[in-house]
Amino acid sequence: MVDELEPRLDRTAKRVRKLFFGGGRGALGVGFEGAAPPPGPESTLEAGGTQNRMPDERDVQAITARLLAARAASGRVMNPVEAEGLARTIVANANRALLDLDGAPDGSLGQKAAMALEAVVQVRGRPAVRILAEEFDRFTDPDSEIWQLLAGEHFDAMWAIASATAAVKVTERFITNRSWVQGTAFLIGPGMAMTNRHVLFPPDGGVRLGRRFPGTTTARLKGDFEITLDFAFDNGRVRENVYRVVGVPFVAEDNDPVDAAILAVEPMSGPQPAPLPISRSDAFDVGRLYIVGHPGYLENVPEDILTVFGRPDERKRVSFGQLMDPEQANQAYIVHDASTIGGYSGAAVLGFGSNEVRALHYWGDSTAGNRAVGADAIRRHPVIGPMLT
Repeated sequence: MVDELEPRLDRTAKRVRKLFFGGGRGALGVGFEGAAPPPGPESTLEAGGTQNRMPDERDVQAITARLLAARAASGRVMNPVEAEGLARTIVANANRALLDLDGAPDGSLGQKAAMALEAVVQVRGRPAVRILAEEFDRFTDPDSEIWQLLAGEHFDAMWAIASATAAVKVTERFITNRSWVQGTAFLIGPGMAMTNRHVLFPPDGGVRLGRRFPGTTTARLKGDFEITLDFAFDNGRVRENVYRVVGVPFVAEDNDPVDAAILAVEPMSGPQPAPLPISRSDAFDVGRLYIVGHPGYLENVPEDILTVFGRPDERKRVSFGQLMDPEQANQAYIVHDASTIGGYSGAAVLGFGSNEVRALHYWGDSTAGNRAVGADAIRRHPVIGPMLT
């Protein structure tokens, strides 16, 4: 199932295996007591974070703090005793899930178990950090030191990426005050932005924003909606930086494995961010990565999502993670473990130390991980490739 308007936490048994078992299927004794990482500050931080210990009291306290902060942000007060009780239940479920998963197939991980493990993973160093007007929000998770160090070292490059990333906003022309964020897009050239095909043409009854021209890979936008890209839709001070979407010069066919669309855009207000180049590398050769996107809004946020994302509010965030092993030879997509929910579709995936887009996020699966179309597949595409500089 792809990310759609209905926000859903992408979770994966393979991700849990990598983080708790070192990538294998067990056993717990080996996974938690395996070979030590090479010496150095980064390996020390990572080893002290996710691996080498079962979910414990530290996770209880971290999840409790996240629940209290999320409720406060939504304007509702949560009793600390209630928050701690819920956190203890989550950690107990995570422990049972790890024991059940040890040596079992990926598909054996149920929803409640997956959500409990995801909560523990998040407070151990897979943060989704809010973006403010000119900075990233505080890293509050106790095991996020490595990401905080990387964000500090590469802030200028990351900020350029965030500045060129926008919420795809849809406004009803004939219904007052009805608007929403349908996904994420980023600038790729003068007057051009990239997103997913399914952001424009969502499956399963989602709001379709255009109509295809028969026999072509172009489409026209529906007159019912005004579609804009808001590059300043974050948790910082209110400001304007908006582009209008005026056309769809390319949208992939439904059977095209490259789930992409090119938008023709023109500036309306605010500064014009520098476009992001699509990498010319033929392989995704970085381990740590990040993704900037717009998590979808939920009126009543389930507690399991609160433990991971707090309150998703459609505003820009950066999620950190790592590249996962390929599932098959010569696949057109990469698999990553950065946490995403609906709204991240169409976001750029990048490595540190470069402003080149390495992949286009498009999909999350409960057993296979989060997927993104690799830059090499995008550049090889017979229609998209010639459109890129």
